[in-house]
Amino acid sequence: MKMTIVTDSQGNLVGAVHGHTLTEKREGVEASVSFPPDHKLHKVEVEEDMAKITDAAEFHRKLLKHIPKH
Repeated sequence: MKMTIVTDSQGNLVGAVHGHTLTEKREGVEASVSFPPDHKLHKVEVEEDMAKITDAAEFHRKLLKHIPKH
């Protein structure tokens, strides 16, 4: 599963988006997701189906494992 994980300027998890495309257009309506310039977007491949995780703490923990360490 492709995901885009977003961190703030301190490396804290802000959110995650399924896929690597942050813009979608359907039937003449276009929507996009954007973040402040100091946020980093990490495009990663996640082996597990994150959509099946119902526990927020577990979801957060698994996302953190995919953020590159610098």
